[in-house]
Amino acid sequence: MAKPISPPEETDDNDPTLESLADRLGKPEPGLLEALLDGTSEAQLVERGRQIASSRVLTDMRRLYATAHACWSGASKDKRERLRGFSPELLALAVEQALALERLLDAHESAGQKKDATRAARDAALRERLSRALLLRGQAYEVLRGVAGAGKEARQQVAQAVGTAEDPAALARGLTQLAALGKRYLAQKKGPLAVRAKLMRLDQDYVERLEETAEELTQAAKTAAARPAGQRVTSGDLDRADGINLILLEQIVRVFERANEQDPTIPRLVPIATRRLFSRSSRKKATEAPSGDTPSGSATGGTPPEEDPLEGDDAPV
Repeated sequence: MAKPISPPEETDDNDPTLESLADRLGKPEPGLLEALLDGTSEAQLVERGRQIASSRVLTDMRRLYATAHACWSGASKDKRERLRGFSPELLALAVEQALALERLLDAHESAGQKKDATRAARDAALRERLSRALLLRGQAYEVLRGVAGAGKEARQQVAQAVGTAEDPAALARGLTQLAALGKRYLAQKKGPLAVRAKLMRLDQDYVERLEETAEELTQAAKTAAARPAGQRVTSGDLDRADGINLILLEQIVRVFERANEQDPTIPRLVPIATRRLFSRSSRKKATEAPSGDTPSGSATGGTPPEEDPLEGDDAPV
């Protein structure tokens, strides 16, 4: 007789959340996670977790843990016997680690968004400083050129002081040099140059404005180039947490798989978002074909062992 088809796990939209499951199951006893991970290195956890995005792991855990809890809560003594390898304590630990991963992922994504916003604000501030500095440099050139007079040497001094604007540092340097030249002009209290300075409204306040703009531009460039502070949650932290959660998820999925083989009314927990990590092989209905020397319908070698529905002891791969 063909084996009855097992019902899929429930997917009710009103399934309990991880938070509500944690409230129902309570906090797991200290030391359970350490005992479960005994013999597993940090490198192995990170390598396993690196294979899939944290969000996909969370998607399956939210659904499957709700199904596992519902099944256990309504299971008879016989069904619970078939679910050997599973316990409310194991599920409580799995839910706790799923919530920890959820918090890590939220912190990681928030830090990334904050970093992008900070970078954009710094770049905008630098562009604004550059624009103001360029306009002021052009104005200062005309002012000092008028104060310098028509002499060739004086005009060359102004041209050299302007410099270039190839980068913020060069532009700031030009403003500083123009300010220094302006101070030299203001030091002459008499004569045609002093008269031209007054005519062009070159005064100490204007020179200080040139210096302040140069300093503000330099600081804005440094701020924009500075590396943002290191994120508190790194990709390695997430990979490690993913590895831990995949171990717990695998254990629970495998137990329900074995229980379903004994009692098809116990649902299989079928990963969807993480399905590529769970290697499954189709079950064979392998029997020996009758031979001429063997009575019809009898098997020469018996029924060969069925393949493991979850290949390998270390699946997910």
